[in-house]
Amino acid sequence: MVDNKPAMNMPELLVFTKPLISGFVLAEVWRLAFYLGGNFAPSLSRINPWLVAIGILLVAALCVVYVFNRGVHVIAERMVRSFRLDLFIALAVGVWINILVSPLFAKFHRVFQSAEPHWAPLVLLLLSATLLSPLFRYYFPKSRRRDHQLYFLADEEIDNEAEDLFESKTQAKSFAETVLASGAHGGLIFGVDGPWGIGKTSFINLAERHWAKAEDKVIVCRFEPLRYASEPDLVERLIRELSAAIQRTVFAPEFRPAASRYSRLIKGKADFSFLGFRLSLEPSQETVDELLDDINEVLRRINRRVIIVVDDLDRLDAKTVNNVLFATRQTFKLSQATYILCYDTEVLAENHEESSRAREFLEKFVTVKLSLFVDNSHIRDFLRRDWQRIENQLGSIPSDTMVKLGSVLTELSNILDGDNAAKYLPLVGDLRKVKRFVNAMLLMQIEKSDLRRTDFYEQDLINLMLLHLHYPGLFRRIYAEETEGRKGIFSVHREFGEDEFKNSNEFSAELGEHPETAAFLLKQLFDVQTLGLNDATGVEEGVLRSRACFNEDSFRNLEGYLKLIVRVATPEPRETFVLYQEAVEKVRGGTSVSSILESPDFRLDQGEHAHDQFWRVLVNQSHDFTDVVAEDSINTLIEYLPRYSFISSDDRSLRQRSIYSLLRLLDRAGWGRTSGHRLPNSRDNIVEVAWRIFGEQSHQSKGILQRLTNDDRGVLGWYDLMLFRLQCSADRQGQLHNLHSALIVYSDRDAETSGLVSSLAITGMRRLSQEVFSLFKQTFIDPRRNFYSEALAVSDKELLGDALFASLEMDSGDAREGEQMPTDLSEKLSAYRNYFRSFVIYQLSNTSPPKGSGVGCGYYDANGSADCAGIAAAMNEYVFNVCFDPSTDPDNVIHFVNHCLCNLSSPFMSGRFEEGYIPTKSVSANKSAPVAGN
Repeated sequence: MVDNKPAMNMPELLVFTKPLISGFVLAEVWRLAFYLGGNFAPSLSRINPWLVAIGILLVAALCVVYVFNRGVHVIAERMVRSFRLDLFIALAVGVWINILVSPLFAKFHRVFQSAEPHWAPLVLLLLSATLLSPLFRYYFPKSRRRDHQLYFLADEEIDNEAEDLFESKTQAKSFAETVLASGAHGGLIFGVDGPWGIGKTSFINLAERHWAKAEDKVIVCRFEPLRYASEPDLVERLIRELSAAIQRTVFAPEFRPAASRYSRLIKGKADFSFLGFRLSLEPSQETVDELLDDINEVLRRINRRVIIVVDDLDRLDAKTVNNVLFATRQTFKLSQATYILCYDTEVLAENHEESSRAREFLEKFVTVKLSLFVDNSHIRDFLRRDWQRIENQLGSIPSDTMVKLGSVLTELSNILDGDNAAKYLPLVGDLRKVKRFVNAMLLMQIEKSDLRRTDFYEQDLINLMLLHLHYPGLFRRIYAEETEGRKGIFSVHREFGEDEFKNSNEFSAELGEHPETAAFLLKQLFDVQTLGLNDATGVEEGVLRSRACFNEDSFRNLEGYLKLIVRVATPEPRETFVLYQEAVEKVRGGTSVSSILESPDFRLDQGEHAHDQFWRVLVNQSHDFTDVVAEDSINTLIEYLPRYSFISSDDRSLRQRSIYSLLRLLDRAGWGRTSGHRLPNSRDNIVEVAWRIFGEQSHQSKGILQRLTNDDRGVLGWYDLMLFRLQCSADRQGQLHNLHSALIVYSDRDAETSGLVSSLAITGMRRLSQEVFSLFKQTFIDPRRNFYSEALAVSDKELLGDALFASLEMDSGDAREGEQMPTDLSEKLSAYRNYFRSFVIYQLSNTSPPKGSGVGCGYYDANGSADCAGIAAAMNEYVFNVCFDPSTDPDNVIHFVNHCLCNLSSPFMSGRFEEGYIPTKSVSANKSAPVAGN
């Protein structure tokens, strides 16, 4: 084989010109400084020699420190290691020339020789200040107070292996070693292919750390064409970057002139205008190959290979990409250069009209291709664990914020661990996308809210956030259609009378109009089949209140999600279902109900809504309570009844609803309870409900009937009792089968608990009605206490309850009980007093059989099972002989008149419009029914 030696080239005159001129200038500066110092030397004789020495040392130290910080010593070392004696000779020649021509500057030198002596310290002082200023700014930078700000995750590449979260260091090391071992081959191009955000730049950074260990063999040049995309000539910029990289590493003065000639040759003829004449400069007659040979020779002489990394190629437009590839192609003959291109094939193919040809072009252009992938497990590990590491840049975010992010990130990792993981990868398949998601959560100011205390279903929140980030147009449409009380095509609906949820027809058509990933997110959010919501009867309340697909009048869940993302609006804890669900779980776990109701979230001075929702959720989930939990729940509900308002804002007040909650609690949890399991609902087991009501067996002296009418509960306690008794009637269809059966079994052990409802109601209500009348007789009839008078004496606070009274007290400026109430409220309270006393007396006197509204207490006798309305007769006698008797109290006449006026009939019912309101027969003549209203 013939060894082709490179041809000997002409020396670069510019390379030798610079040291020549430098030597001449240095010699001249030394001469002038010597003249000025000689003039000032006599003045130093009068100064203490020690002070002079200290001054010289300080100036010398200043110069040394400045030179060291400027890196001059590194450059000098580089020059010495280059063994360029020819350049040192040129420097010496420059000094010699200065000596030879010094007579020509004699007149100029005499000016300095005869200069005023104090010019020397002045120049020295100016020079010292010039050097000292940058040193002072370097060592004593001005400290700036950092104001607290909201932190986000920056999309920055990693620089060392400690920051490597995806285990790329092994692959990066192998790649770096492969590049080093590839040798010097002209036109060798490595391709690093991967989608945006996969970490191509980080991968190259890790590889570069391995190349840095072989700095005596390679020089790494990082070229980022995106920074210079607007420049017309990327070839010149590439040559300039390459030259700067080489100059930073080795001393090669010939490289810059050769690179400049190459750049001028590539650009071609240069035109310029001078004094109105347009002139053209033709490049030298050297060919491209000859110039590349010169550059290659320089690289060969310094014994270095150059690794040129072209990053972010896929971020450029098609024209700029072609320019970069052209610049790369132009330097293929550099045998000492190895190219590494970082790009995404799919993006580059999209930028070309013919994607297949673009792919073929890349395959021919790139010699060795490496594709980067991120394992799904690495993303999951990051979301579950690695985000807590300080090294991963998340340390800039306050720890309390990151703790609140934990639940969302964990849920996202669970999604990526599920069957749909592959469909989520286009959205969160790399660290860049994950950071965007985290930043979006931070922008929601998640540290100011606790999602765990809301009804938001985290997977739905994640899906909506991904729609918001990747498909903003679609998200804006959902927001426009499903907020401000509107219901659009996205949320599910259920027609009246149907037992299944449905999607709108428009929603099905909408799925086909969006990309596959967007359609997938829509299905995960709203599709009834995907969510398994076909059967509406089997959907639990927790699902109805949490899933984003619901946006009905009573469950505006989707609007809540959208407001959270767009307006950072979180619901109040008392408005969420999760607050009550967690409270019930605490009760189930052993926490007393009273401690729950006394906690800050349930304070009655903030309203009764929290108590109302708590009891509703607790009763609905009471089927698996143990005996201890059931006992505590029943007792606490009875204790809190007097604290709830009797005034209703809608159909019933909380006090009335709590009575029915008590009945349901008895029906579900008031029997067959043990510390571990529940007994079957046999006759022997369910009779415990009756024992609780009447205070017998293990519940002796704790009967509900007696507790509801204790003296400390006042007359309103009798309203609670009568409402309790009325709701126990089987004909009212109260869905209290166990309670109804218990009352029947308690009345007659052998009676049937199934059959005709009216018969069951009569049997079950007999003992209960007789016991209720017995208590009333002992309390009011026997001691001849006037129930009507005592009802009028019920205080406003008893009627209003703790919550409403506290609210009125605050509004009226700390009003106290007994102070004058507003007129309209006072009239309303009077009406309620008339209502509840009429209700109690009517229920005790009512002789109606079971027809769907309950068996009247007056239907029964005080004893026995003849059911001849003996209780009604006794009540009539009590009302007319005690409550309405003016001989006992003259004010009793007012009770009678008030009773008559309250029971006037409307002419609309009788057809006698000309007579106005008239008294009915039951009021004026029939004493067996003193009250004609329910």
